[in-house]
Amino acid sequence: MDKRVWRVSRRGHAPRFLQMKGAAVRKAGFTIARVCLGVLAIGLLAAAAPATPAAGSASSGSCTWSGKCYAVTVSPASPAAGVTTSFAFTITNEAAAQQLGSVQISAPVGFVITGAPGSARLTSSSALFLNLSLAPSATTTLTVSAALPCSGGSYQWAIEAKQSNDFHGYGNDFQLDPASRGNLSGWVTGSCSLAFTSDGEPAGTAVNAVITSAVGSQGGPVKVEVLDGYGEVATSSTAAVTVAIGSEPGSGSLSGTLTVSATGGVAAFSDLSIDQPGDGYTLTATSPGFTPATSDPFKIWDSLQRCSTTPCSASASTATTSATVTTSSAIPSGDFFGFALGGVDFNCGGTYQRVSDPVSFEVFSPSGVALPSARFTASLQIDKAAVEASGRTGASQWQICFASTQPFRALTGTSGTALIGGVSYQTGLLPDCSNCPAAPCVQARHKTKAGDVVVTFLAPGDPYGWG
Repeated sequence: MDKRVWRVSRRGHAPRFLQMKGAAVRKAGFTIARVCLGVLAIGLLAAAAPATPAAGSASSGSCTWSGKCYAVTVSPASPAAGVTTSFAFTITNEAAAQQLGSVQISAPVGFVITGAPGSARLTSSSALFLNLSLAPSATTTLTVSAALPCSGGSYQWAIEAKQSNDFHGYGNDFQLDPASRGNLSGWVTGSCSLAFTSDGEPAGTAVNAVITSAVGSQGGPVKVEVLDGYGEVATSSTAAVTVAIGSEPGSGSLSGTLTVSATGGVAAFSDLSIDQPGDGYTLTATSPGFTPATSDPFKIWDSLQRCSTTPCSASASTATTSATVTTSSAIPSGDFFGFALGGVDFNCGGTYQRVSDPVSFEVFSPSGVALPSARFTASLQIDKAAVEASGRTGASQWQICFASTQPFRALTGTSGTALIGGVSYQTGLLPDCSNCPAAPCVQARHKTKAGDVVVTFLAPGDPYGWG
């Protein structure tokens, strides 16, 4: 924006003298009278005509050549959204003789005045500077701090100046130099945004357990920071931030205190939980006028346990499926065993149609890193009604559709890939262990007396499986 200050000229107009020619007279007195009357008549006509402004002055109705004017510049002109900014108002008294005594600065809509040096009288929307006694041609700089709104866009300051030092009286206002009017406008750049903090991303945990920044509810609260237009934390922000489930892999509901006001620009959520298992949940954070944020994906398990001395086991059931998974060896001290039934969706190549709910299980470190060397024995039991509805009534007809981050041997024509929780998995139907010496493979199939089908398979690492 052009910061030049334009000044209205105060130069007056030189008087114009006309030579008058009259008839010859014999008496000097009469001659003088005639000349004076002529000059007086012309003077009256000149007074009745509109005054002509000096070169460079404003037109009638604004700051005229004979008025009390002042110029102003404002810096910065393009502040960032959400930042508490110090604005410098440079005032120049352009009057010919009168001092400028006081100035009131009013904030644009959405700005909140937070301070000014010296004895300025402040409200949230204005700053009043008294006893300036600014002499003609003198300049002073007034500083006003204001908290800016979080949305970008144009804005306009308002300013008034008076000759009196106490900002009182009528008819003694100074006029703003028209060339300065554009200097009172500006543009708020950028906009405020939200972001999950690096130490406040939600981490996986068990159903209905508190979601924290570390797996197994071992960390601090989930945290969302308010960022200003520069991308820095807006430490003065007390914005109300609301979290909700973003990606929904498990049809869960989010509980806890879902709206929290920021303190120091950060909102902390200490009691969040989800009531259904799933892999690939995300949280979203929103606040009016802010760019929203989405968290990294995380898992919710049916159960999550530490069992470092003996093999661990976990079970769960749904309307169609029961599942039991047991670790085949002791888990390293401090590691977690996570187990869930449901909450993911994928398919294997070929024509095999899924019936059961998927089961997932893994061993991982407290930092969330899966243990590839872990081994599991898993059993899926499919309810009789689901077995009969599928048309596959014999146990030998049932297969396991498997997904793993590690390459494995699959039945011919069934290999594929799937994106689960933001991670790429290899998929495929498992061969029988009698034909494949290494896991993963199907160990056994049988049918219970109740008509349910049970398929047992061996698995390594961080897998998913369904029948």
